[in-house]
Amino acid sequence: MSYKAIGFDLDGTLVNTNVNYVNLNDVNRFVLAPLGYPVDEIWKDGNLTSRQPLYDWLDRNGRSGEKSELDSLLDTRCLEVEKLGMDGSHVYEGIIDTLRWLKENDYKLGVVTRGGHEYAVEVLSLYRMIGYFDVIQGRDDFGYSDAKPSPMAMVHLAEALDVGLDELLYVGDSPTDFQSADAAGVDYAGVMTGKGSVDLWSSMSSRIHIIASAASVRDLL
Repeated sequence: MSYKAIGFDLDGTLVNTNVNYVNLNDVNRFVLAPLGYPVDEIWKDGNLTSRQPLYDWLDRNGRSGEKSELDSLLDTRCLEVEKLGMDGSHVYEGIIDTLRWLKENDYKLGVVTRGGHEYAVEVLSLYRMIGYFDVIQGRDDFGYSDAKPSPMAMVHLAEALDVGLDELLYVGDSPTDFQSADAAGVDYAGVMTGKGSVDLWSSMSSRIHIIASAASVRDLL
C-alpha cells in the first residue's frame, strides 16, 4: 500500500509516560460524586472508562444540556492527571530519527490521542517533536464521543491531513487504537511498547502489522 500520511498514538507509542491510569479512569467518580451524580447507578457495570453511560443517563433524565459543562469539568481533571505522568517520561529509542526520515520523504504526520490536546502539545514540545507533526488531535478537539475507539478519530485525522482513509497508516499500542483504525478502514501497525505485545495483536486480528516500536514504521513503507 502506498501511504501518504502516518498517524501516531502518543502515550506508549511515541513516549513512555507515567500516566496513572487508575486515577485517570476514576476521574468520573472523583468529579461527579461530590456533585451528587449517582455514579454507581450510571455505570452499573463498574467500568468508568467511558463517558457514554453518563451521556445516556443525562438523556434519559432530560438533562442533556449538562453535557458540555460536565465534559469541561472532566477534561480539566483528566488533564491534571495526565500532566503528572510527564515526570520521568522519555521518548522511545529511534523515534526522532524516524520522524525526521518521514518528513524528509514527504509523509504527512499526525498525532491522535485520548489525552487532552494541551497535554499532547506539552509532551511533544518537551521532547522537541512538535515541529514534525502537521496535526495534533486530543479527545477534547471534537468531543469525547469522537475520541478513540470511535472511527471518527481517524476520519478527523484524515480530513485534517487532506488524505483518504486508505492513504493513512495509524500506529498505536492499545486495543482502542486498533478498534478506531479498523472501524474506519485505516491500516494499523501495533507496536510492542506500552500496552502492545505480539500476543495482544495476534489475538486481535491478522490485519495488524506488528512492529517492535513506532521507530520501525519505516519498514512498512
